[in-house]
Amino acid sequence: MAMDGAMTGKAAALGAAFLWAITVAVFTFAARRIGAQVVNAVRLLLAAGLLLILHWVFAGTPWPAGLGWERTQWLLLSGLIGFAVADGLGLESFVEIGPHLSMLIQTLAPVLSAALAWAFLGQHLSGAKLAAILVTLVGIALVVQGPEETAPGHSRGWGLLLALGATLGQSVGQFTAIKGMVDGVGPFPALVVRITAGAVGSLVYLALRGQWRLAGAWSRSRTLAQILVGTALGPLLGGFLALYALSHAPLGAASTLLSVVPIFLLPLSRIFFHEPITPRAVAGTLLTVGGAAGLFLVR
Repeated sequence: MAMDGAMTGKAAALGAAFLWAITVAVFTFAARRIGAQVVNAVRLLLAAGLLLILHWVFAGTPWPAGLGWERTQWLLLSGLIGFAVADGLGLESFVEIGPHLSMLIQTLAPVLSAALAWAFLGQHLSGAKLAAILVTLVGIALVVQGPEETAPGHSRGWGLLLALGATLGQSVGQFTAIKGMVDGVGPFPALVVRITAGAVGSLVYLALRGQWRLAGAWSRSRTLAQILVGTALGPLLGGFLALYALSHAPLGAASTLLSVVPIFLLPLSRIFFHEPITPRAVAGTLLTVGGAAGLFLVR
């Protein structure tokens, strides 16, 4: 029975990665029409509204109770950095350099998280982990140094910087989330706080930039449908499958399978965005994902 549960958890992790890959493609289409920051704000508003309702139904209150101010501060900060900032930059990088290369860069998140844990939490980086980090960097370098396929009007250099910014934001967001989930705070109430903070932060950002164009998203039925589908498949269904995987499968196996999004994006980018699948791209993707997986599997 335990083996069946572990296999189910691994299947859930693979399913989550596939749904996230589809979500990336869907959000890229929407971001090209109405702007990455608008897409980010709308999807976070939809996700936050649904999560607050679900928490009300299952926990009796829309907002998680008993977190305390210190933990709430960490979770709010995590949501602002991880969702409002990092995801906004990530969506912009999808538009600039395409979803596959952007997600490949963002595979560096475990590397940066390991560095943060080493610097601030005193966690040891073994020789095997350092080797895994090197493999990840080599894989990304292979793809980045390949022939440029950036569309006219877009900057490859700027897109790479956006993707790196998104990666750093994800790592800091994960680090601060850990600080806010001490003493038994569950993933569901933490997610409610983080996504709500991200939604508010993304709205404030749009207001400060004078880009209050959410009405444009609601008036375009096709784009709104894409955002709805992406939100349902990614943060909600994909997020549920990821939590199921992490609670039923061994952590190393689940984390490894959750990191294969760039592999799924290879054929999706070819089909939907006409990006070529070169031997260099395949080799670099496999090395990057393999190196990132090694961070979870080795000691």
